[in-house]
Amino acid sequence: MFTASLFFTITNYLNAQASSDYQVVKTKYYTSSTPFHAKNPKQNIYLWNAKHTKRLHNLKNYPNSFWTRAKTVTLRKNNKSAIYYYVAGMTPHGTPNLYGYVWRGYLKPGYNPNYKVWNGLDINYFLSNKDYQRYIDQSPSQNLSRKVLHLFPNARLSLKLSKLTAYGSTLTDFQKQFSDVLMVKNANYAFYNPRGKVTSANQKLAAIKAAFDAQGYNQQKRSALNGYQIGIYYESNRQTGGVLSYDDGYYAGVTVAKPLN
Repeated sequence: MFTASLFFTITNYLNAQASSDYQVVKTKYYTSSTPFHAKNPKQNIYLWNAKHTKRLHNLKNYPNSFWTRAKTVTLRKNNKSAIYYYVAGMTPHGTPNLYGYVWRGYLKPGYNPNYKVWNGLDINYFLSNKDYQRYIDQSPSQNLSRKVLHLFPNARLSLKLSKLTAYGSTLTDFQKQFSDVLMVKNANYAFYNPRGKVTSANQKLAAIKAAFDAQGYNQQKRSALNGYQIGIYYESNRQTGGVLSYDDGYYAGVTVAKPLN
C-alpha cells in the first residue's frame, strides 16, 4: 500500500511538472465579450488555470451555457503551440466564478443554441437571420415579438433591420440600406408600458395592430408585403410582470422595409 501510494504521489507530481512547462508566448485582449459555445456539449472539455496545471471546470457540466472571451493566449510546450481562450461562463441561472482557459478548437462562435432557457441576449452577437429567428421562436422573453411577426406573415425577419431598429436609428440611417421604410411611432410606443400600468403581451399587440391599422396598413395590406423584411427588438422581464427592461440601452419597436440589394 505504501509503495502504491508513493507511486501515485510521484506520478501526480511529475504530471504537474510536465504541465507547468506551458509558456505564454503571445496574448491578445478584446474589448467586446464575444460569445462561444461548446461544439460538443457532451464531451469532456476542461477550463484550466493560467499555468495549465489544474482543471477548474468541465464544460460538459454546463450544457446550456455559453462562454464569453476576454483574451486569447498562445501557449507553447515542447516547441508546439496551441491557442487558448480565456473565457467567463454565462449560465441561465447566473452561476458565479466560471473562469478559465480552454483550447479554442473545442468552441464555436455564437450563443448556446438552446434558446428556450435564455432571455435578454444582446442583439449584437447573433450570427444570422436564422439564429435570431430561432431565439425569437424559443425564448420566453420573445412572446410579444412572435405575436407581432405574425401580423406580417410574408415579411422575412432581418437581423440587420432589427439592429437598426434596436439602435433607434433615424430614417436616413435606414434608407442607406433599405427602401419603402415603414415605421409607425405609435406602434413602437405600444411596446412599452404606459406610466403606472403594466400591460400584457396581448394588450401591447392590440395597440400595435391598431397603430398600423390607423396608418392604413390593415391585415390585408400587411399580408401583401411580399419581398419586404421586418426588423424587431423587444425584451420582457418575466419576473416583473412583463415590464420591458430599459437597462440594455436599446429601443423596442418594429420596422418593415425593402432591402436595396
